[in-house]
Amino acid sequence: MQHCKFGLNDHQPYLKEDDHHHHHDHEHGHTHDHRGTDKKVLKWALSITLITMFLEFFYGFLSNSLALVSDAIHMFTHSFALIISLIAIVIASKQAPLEKTFGYYRAEVLAAFINGITIVLSIVWIVYEAVERFLNPSEIDVNTAMIVAIIGLVVNIITGVILMQGDKQNINLRSAFIHMLSDALSSVAIIIGYIVIHFTSWYFIDVILAVMVALVIGRWAIDVLRHSINTLMESSPIDLEEVKAFIERHEEVIELHDVHIWEITQDMYNMTAHVKINEHSLENYEHLLHKINHELKEKYKIVHTTFQFEW
Repeated sequence: MQHCKFGLNDHQPYLKEDDHHHHHDHEHGHTHDHRGTDKKVLKWALSITLITMFLEFFYGFLSNSLALVSDAIHMFTHSFALIISLIAIVIASKQAPLEKTFGYYRAEVLAAFINGITIVLSIVWIVYEAVERFLNPSEIDVNTAMIVAIIGLVVNIITGVILMQGDKQNINLRSAFIHMLSDALSSVAIIIGYIVIHFTSWYFIDVILAVMVALVIGRWAIDVLRHSINTLMESSPIDLEEVKAFIERHEEVIELHDVHIWEITQDMYNMTAHVKINEHSLENYEHLLHKINHELKEKYKIVHTTFQFEW
């Protein structure tokens, strides 16, 4: 079988046949404008969370309130999640050395994975706390506990609203947002639980609410973990058969094989494939190449492709 290799990077083709090379200069024009906004959003959210954490630690030790100190420790876990997300954006924006051929974009996916793990750990903590309170019911200082829960809820709503101003499709920012949302939900559950316990002494309500919150948060956590793991394992973010059928619909294309599609980071998909074409289309290979790549970028956000044409 005769074959001729065509490659394309940012839609600039090169032809390699025998020892003759025809190159076109190109630049990597991936502008991730959302990163500047995401950075600001995370800085604001982190500042509010850290200030609340230090205030709760200070007044918790001053008033000898275990509830305030416990919530301050909880705030620390969210500060950690926000710091991880912020560091990832800073790293992803850095100029990578030559050997890092895909840059540092995967740092954001890695951050989402770490945050996903910490969300799962927070679910375990919420359920454990509820079961502990159920098995060892004790007199609760409802006033202090309610103040702490309301403070936590307000802070998490504010930081959640701030985070919503960022790029909602970014898995890194989404994982930080889910952290805030999970804590807001647990605060709501605690407030409802305290009110019910105060009027009825039904301590079991804590466990029921905690399990309900855990199930909701767990679903989000699994979504973040699945997406980040799939990206890190270089699974295809798009249906391969659909993409194959999309390209094979061109009359010049006989078949596609050895197809690989993977995600570097959000909206940055790569693809390699062997494309078998009929011999009559050889003269128009450049037109076909441009047409396929334009369509792939428009429909599937595949911005880097390398095709080996065969006939």
